[in-house]
Amino acid sequence: MGSIRERLADALAGAVRAIGVDSELPDLELGRAKATERGEYASSAGMKLARVLKQAPQQIASRLAETIVVPEGAATVEAVGGYINFRLTPQWLQRLVTQVIAAGPSYGSDDIGHGERLQVEFASINPTGPMHIGHGRGAILGDSICRVLEFTGHDVQREYYVNSDNTQTRRFGASVYARLHGKEPPEGGYVGDYVTEIAEMARHDLPGIEQLLEEEAEPKLRMYAMQKIVEQIKATVARLNIRYDEWFWENMVWESGLGQQALNRLREAGYLKEKDGALWFGDPADVEEEDRVVIRSNGQPTYFASDLGYLLSRFEVRGFKRVIEVWASDHHGYVPRMKAAAAALGIDPAKLVIILHQMVNLKEGAARSAPTKMSKRAGRFVMLDELIDRVGSDPVRYFYLLRSPDTTIEFDLELAVTQSNENPVYYAQYAHARLANVEATAAEKHPRLPEQADVSLLVESWELDVARQLAFWPEVVEDAVRLLEPHRIPYYVQDLATAVHRFYHAGNEKGEHRVVVDDPNLTRARLELCRAARHTLKTALDLMGVSAPDRM
Repeated sequence: MGSIRERLADALAGAVRAIGVDSELPDLELGRAKATERGEYASSAGMKLARVLKQAPQQIASRLAETIVVPEGAATVEAVGGYINFRLTPQWLQRLVTQVIAAGPSYGSDDIGHGERLQVEFASINPTGPMHIGHGRGAILGDSICRVLEFTGHDVQREYYVNSDNTQTRRFGASVYARLHGKEPPEGGYVGDYVTEIAEMARHDLPGIEQLLEEEAEPKLRMYAMQKIVEQIKATVARLNIRYDEWFWENMVWESGLGQQALNRLREAGYLKEKDGALWFGDPADVEEEDRVVIRSNGQPTYFASDLGYLLSRFEVRGFKRVIEVWASDHHGYVPRMKAAAAALGIDPAKLVIILHQMVNLKEGAARSAPTKMSKRAGRFVMLDELIDRVGSDPVRYFYLLRSPDTTIEFDLELAVTQSNENPVYYAQYAHARLANVEATAAEKHPRLPEQADVSLLVESWELDVARQLAFWPEVVEDAVRLLEPHRIPYYVQDLATAVHRFYHAGNEKGEHRVVVDDPNLTRARLELCRAARHTLKTALDLMGVSAPDRM
């Protein structure tokens, strides 16, 4: 169906052409109105076109208001100052309810992607320890991005990149070897209790491993330990209803020859140079950007070298049109390097989209956990599984999506388990359960309601408020996809749930305003609105990975 905002924008642009503007149009800034008493949408078109038409903004706005033809009578138009205001009409909102029901779960899923084949790689932490609460943010953010992209017609592949051949994993293997022999891990190694547990499992699963010299035992212990950690990660993300299509191990980059192929290409193009016995990447034309080591003086490749081959794997071998990566904010310095590397390899850097997210702090009542940097090596972290155990999967997902990625999350443990309207998860799920309950009650009292709903009977302000929120849903999806910002969805869910609760409470205050009344036609009309709201609310919660219970 597309969004009403898009249709109003087209009508506005058509009117601008009709009054004589034939040059490229400026941004007319059509968006949701801040002063809702003037309508739902507003545009500063009068002011935007004043210089072009050499007229006063009010005059231009008045001409546009008289010229605009809104399709389907969806909105009335008013000029105020240099602004154009659009107010959605009750008749259009009533008809929209029937259209939402006809669309079903696909309402809002305009085919924006047109089958674009893309990859989302997210939460790819080193397989050197369990996931902590900070890792969970990237996992949930990436999964919700995938859900929104899939909902809008994109062909999405979800990938976890397993860093398996680097300094940290070697330290991890050395730490397991040390614990196997009852010793402390080496400097810079991993000291968590889980390292000792893995060493004891290896003693059982790899008979005779403790009798081998370290140089022979460490590679075997490293691979064994990483596989155990990957198994844990798979189990943890499954608890959050997160899945991956591919677990791509770093060593595949080199075994396939892609790592060397990328280095050869860069060397031929003049991007590699020898210095201090190592091989460095740098753009000869960019003297300000610091060079980056790709092959160390001991011959070992760096993370960056593997990432070069990984770019070829995704863009050239597997043919993704766009790659989206979700990283923690402490990798921000790596973004320009990866963009530069993509360009040097002949890949459009705009096709490599990198999203950064901030950290997570725990808060319990008035006390907040100290913002100590979490470290797997030091054994200082709160496991994501512990948080799920404490509050459940739904609150974890919901609270992690409530804030923009560039904002630190203060996760309130007490609020997450509170059954009150202050808890946004409970508030949203309770709205869905109320709607489901109303439908069940209607079926009991009126087993034979009219087949068709007379939506013209939906005239109360709280009824039209629910329909108005339904009208906003397609544009929320559009913005979430275009900007890759799934946090817009819980904002919308809060607004829709508020309208639903107000609609429900109107019936508590006066019996004639309940959904189920003696008049079967009015009951059927209100039931249509309930179903449309419930379906849309469930769709929004699904895109967040949050359940929509019928009972609370």
